[in-house]
Amino acid sequence: MTIDNIHQLLNWRPAIQKAIIEGGILLPKTRILIFGQAKSWKSMLSLYTAFRLASGEDWFGFKTAPVATFKYQSELPKAIDRDRIEKYARGANSYPDFVFFKTSTERVKLDTSWGLASLKKDIQEVKSRSPCKHLVVILDPLYKLLAGHISEEYDVKKFQDNMDDLKEELDLSLVIIHHARLQRIDSGGKVVDLGPEEAMGSSYFNNWCDTMIRVKMLNPYTGSDKVEISFELARNAQAPLPKFRVHWSRATLQPTLLERIQEEFEEPSIRNIENEKGVKGEQRTG
Repeated sequence: MTIDNIHQLLNWRPAIQKAIIEGGILLPKTRILIFGQAKSWKSMLSLYTAFRLASGEDWFGFKTAPVATFKYQSELPKAIDRDRIEKYARGANSYPDFVFFKTSTERVKLDTSWGLASLKKDIQEVKSRSPCKHLVVILDPLYKLLAGHISEEYDVKKFQDNMDDLKEELDLSLVIIHHARLQRIDSGGKVVDLGPEEAMGSSYFNNWCDTMIRVKMLNPYTGSDKVEISFELARNAQAPLPKFRVHWSRATLQPTLLERIQEEFEEPSIRNIENEKGVKGEQRTG
């Protein structure tokens, strides 16, 4: 790596400048973590993402730049995964040339040197078959790709360091599918929600990834096909990103965008702070 002065740095341009998903959601060499409870359509979201990015189609209304995508999954047997992919492609009538798939049968663990070398070999093959295309690698699910414990700092950071080395060496972006921790209830019977730290492994991933997308089931007892997708973290976004609600079709595996909800965040000011202090002071004296 070179050491730049201010003029050299400002004259330098990366090979790819265009966002892969607009709004700062996914940029070249950045990392998305998608997490949620089991059976919340995370894997279908990863499949949707792989197809939409490979064809350069909008991602839930956000513009995308066409790239090559490589979906690496280690949970389902290949035959079941193939049937699911065929059903999705038929439902979307989408067969992009630069979407690639692999079902890992070798129990690859990406916090080990052997596992890293195995994935690297696969990525190099995909890149050779999609020259001049930026590559987005989708790993699904994370817990199947770790030899160590998901909550141990050493094990998690070994995985993170391996992925960072890989994305720098091979010039790629990452989308990782992950699970949420078990739901916690406080003494009053209310659900404890820690936002991005609801991801299994807690702050290790919150501190590492660039974008965290959370998937919540909206109707677990009446169909289990509607979810809310929200941005728990978006470091590269220039403005707050909306959350949105989606209905998944079991017949075609296609999502329908039901609504987008733009949350408003009020900028803090001295007046607001003083008002809050005044209210708290009145509450104490009362």
